[in-house]
Amino acid sequence: MAQVRRALVVCLLLVTVALAGAVVWAGRARDAARAVQDDRRSAARAAAVHAVNLLSVDHRTVDDDMKRVLATSTGEEREEYARNEAALKKATIDNKVVQTGVLRATGLASMTGDRRRAEVLIVADAVIDWEDGRNAAPEERFYRWRMEVTKTGGVWLVSKVELVQ
Repeated sequence: MAQVRRALVVCLLLVTVALAGAVVWAGRARDAARAVQDDRRSAARAAAVHAVNLLSVDHRTVDDDMKRVLATSTGEEREEYARNEAALKKATIDNKVVQTGVLRATGLASMTGDRRRAEVLIVADAVIDWEDGRNAAPEERFYRWRMEVTKTGGVWLVSKVELVQ
């Protein structure tokens, strides 16, 4: 009888340990899936914010507008924007440009297995108005981009921008 009880206790302990292991494993799997989903959303959001920053510039706030673009970019994209910053600023101020960007759609095209890089497709529009006395109607422009985003220091930043047709 004692052996039966001992065997029963051992079986119950084994079942308890197995169930606890399964619960831990399921929790880790859920957390890993959630982390992947969070990275996917964050990568797409970073590209969307950068797109709106690129398209939203006002001659009265041009310095702050440009800082926002630089703050959401890294690598090749940041370097290219910094190279053209002075000319863009001059043209914006000289022409008294007020350009408003509107995000239309964002889609994550791909993400690397290590979740350090992703490709995001962006559809955005801009309405350009001039406050320099021109009687021209506001101009609409339509943009379709492929953006590469890179996770840098735990933050997703746009590292490459390519116009697509």
